[in-house]
Amino acid sequence: MSNPNDDIVGMDYLQSVPRRWVTMYIPIGIFVFVLLFPFYWMVVTSLKPDAELLAREGKPFWIIQPTLAHFEKLLLRTEYPAWLWNTVVVSVVSTALSLVASVLAAYAIERLRFRGSRYVGMSIFLAYLVPPSILFIPLAAIIYKFQLFDTRLALIL
Repeated sequence: MSNPNDDIVGMDYLQSVPRRWVTMYIPIGIFVFVLLFPFYWMVVTSLKPDAELLAREGKPFWIIQPTLAHFEKLLLRTEYPAWLWNTVVVSVVSTALSLVASVLAAYAIERLRFRGSRYVGMSIFLAYLVPPSILFIPLAAIIYKFQLFDTRLALIL
């Protein structure tokens, strides 16, 4: 009579060190390298001076003379801080308004029973099937009509 556990192998093939390296560690290492290399490249290129950055010879993956000149130019001689502030304001306000409206609407649809509540919920669900790019056309007309064009409020709406 055979033991039923004899047929179950499970992950015993990973017990040997070479198999574990070939089946787990090397693929995970390649995957992590491919995912993290762009971040490494961004840091390296942001810290290189212009001459080193544009040179064809040398070591492209290492920094010989690190500099913070690019950060100084970005933060002190461009409009980047203002753009960053606009982004923060628009994203925080639009997220807060969206959450408040969504929570109130969800509560009303779920808890309050009225004639047609089921159809209202279904229509909201079906609205998600409409591509967002189609919704920008009428929204742009409304923004233009209310003279909100080129304002933060237009982006928030």
